[in-house]
Amino acid sequence: MAELEARVTTLEQQVSNVMTKLDMFIEESRESRARQDAEIRELRQRQEADIREMRERQEAAQAKHDADMHEMNQRFYNKFDDMNEKIDAKFASMDAKIDSMGQHVRNMSIVTIIGIAAMVVAVFLK
Repeated sequence: MAELEARVTTLEQQVSNVMTKLDMFIEESRESRARQDAEIRELRQRQEADIREMRERQEAAQAKHDADMHEMNQRFYNKFDDMNEKIDAKFASMDAKIDSMGQHVRNMSIVTIIGIAAMVVAVFLK
């Protein structure tokens, strides 16, 4: 009987040792899981911060692009307006020259008609 009690005590001690080791394993697993969760949260936070930074850079680049395009459009339209003004001035100058030539042609036509009339009158008066 003493031998049986010794074996039961030994088994109880071994079960106690296994339970202690199992409790330690469970605690280590929980700690490991908590560390992994913390690392995953930290990675997600870094990833979200990186995404926010990329969006901000992209928005800044888009805003710069929009400003550059607006400036280019303004320059184009200013050049276009300047060119239109120059063309209008050239046409105004050409209109003035054409009007001057028309006036000259009218004057020459009147002088020619008067000359022909003078010749007709001279022929009839002879």
